[in-house]
Amino acid sequence: MKIVYAASEMLPFASTGGLADVGVALPRALLKLGAQIWRVMPLYRQIAEGGCALKDTGIRLDIPVGFRVYKADIWTAEEPGPQTYFIRRDEFFDRSQLYSLPERDYDDNFERFVFFQKAVVALIDALSQRPDIVHCSDWQTGLIPFFLRHGINGMGRNLTEKIVFTIHNLAYQGIYPGSLYSLSNLPFFCFNMDYLEFFGNINCIKGGITAADVVTTVSKKYAQEIRTEEFGCGLHGVLARLGDRLVGIPLGVDYSMWSPAHDSFIAQACRTGDMSGKKVCKEELTKTMGLNISADTPVIGMVTRLVDQKGLDILAEAMNALMGLDVAFAILGTGQDKYQALCRQWAEKWPGRFAVHIGYDTPLAHKIFAGSDIYMMPSRFEPCGLSQLYGMRYGSLPVVHATGGLDDTVEDVVPDGSRGTGFKFKTYTADGLLSATQRALELHKRHDVWASVMQRAMQQDFSWDRVAEEYLVLYRKLRS
Repeated sequence: MKIVYAASEMLPFASTGGLADVGVALPRALLKLGAQIWRVMPLYRQIAEGGCALKDTGIRLDIPVGFRVYKADIWTAEEPGPQTYFIRRDEFFDRSQLYSLPERDYDDNFERFVFFQKAVVALIDALSQRPDIVHCSDWQTGLIPFFLRHGINGMGRNLTEKIVFTIHNLAYQGIYPGSLYSLSNLPFFCFNMDYLEFFGNINCIKGGITAADVVTTVSKKYAQEIRTEEFGCGLHGVLARLGDRLVGIPLGVDYSMWSPAHDSFIAQACRTGDMSGKKVCKEELTKTMGLNISADTPVIGMVTRLVDQKGLDILAEAMNALMGLDVAFAILGTGQDKYQALCRQWAEKWPGRFAVHIGYDTPLAHKIFAGSDIYMMPSRFEPCGLSQLYGMRYGSLPVVHATGGLDDTVEDVVPDGSRGTGFKFKTYTADGLLSATQRALELHKRHDVWASVMQRAMQQDFSWDRVAEEYLVLYRKLRS
């Protein structure tokens, strides 16, 4: 089985979120299962300056973009794991950020990623490896299926590959003016309502959805939700027509990075059957964040983007009632100015009980998962979510809105604690969040029951090996 995995970001090279986590974990797991796989992504400035061992392959590709032809230089990384190729064109990718400036997206993003996607197809042809599967992810690779079919100049190509397209978050669609369509060099008939056209614009993620052989999403529940008007972001009709060509495969966790038994960022190892380390980690977290609470006061942790999607609107509405309970908060994140300001106000209003660090800090993120009792994730929608999985592995029981991957991966705790791994609320309201939190706090008082639920949560298996096996089954079915 030969697989090409194309994405706009991958760890350890460049990342803005979960897409990059998948870009390293899934290919590694597939390689471990015997697949032949190589990855391809742009060569951003942060990769060139990041200390990676890069090597120029000497491959030069002519890439047409509209009426211009650009050279693509192909580099590779001398790193363990799957072979990774980089598309280098400095005027497109030698920039301070991957996609945007602080106040706006780059104006030429469509042109940049048309160039990248054409270079992926040109590289496949140049290497003559004839992959069985080309796996694309999100809007930045949504046109690759068209270039595989019609060629990078729109004059046709012998398509032999099967195409899998993964939606990580349907809210980000890559929508651009129809006037830019000529940059694609694709036949004009591709710009219609059945493929790329979307109310007169080009919709890149719609292209991936309509042209791939199979479309996957990152949880089974999200695969159902995006077929509805509420979650479909205008594409629910297109997605509903896919039938069984739309498949939900939940993401996994890289337990080599996220395991409390051998985490170098936390004060003491935490293992099922011996939770003494959890107490030490909580003491370290309260000291690090400046919380002044008793040892019995539950700490609610959040490592999140401070935006509406992550439930900050209902959290804001519920905060006064939540702080009326015997509880403390430790939050790490960055996002919308209004929520950053609110968090600072809460820290001033409840000093010693509410602590926030604006920004991102990897060691602190690990300390929050290890040291908190409860992990709060009240997302309005959540395609999959990884933080609730980290929380469970570290013994921080999740309080989540029952949507997308949160509903798939968290089992609601029953009153006697004999089943369940967290606390869910179905109605997206402040009252729903408050009620679920109160259930968690009541159970926390029953120390033996809480310990039993916590150990059950820590034993859940969301490894990438399981995910890779599901994808291999899918690939083989397509190939046959």
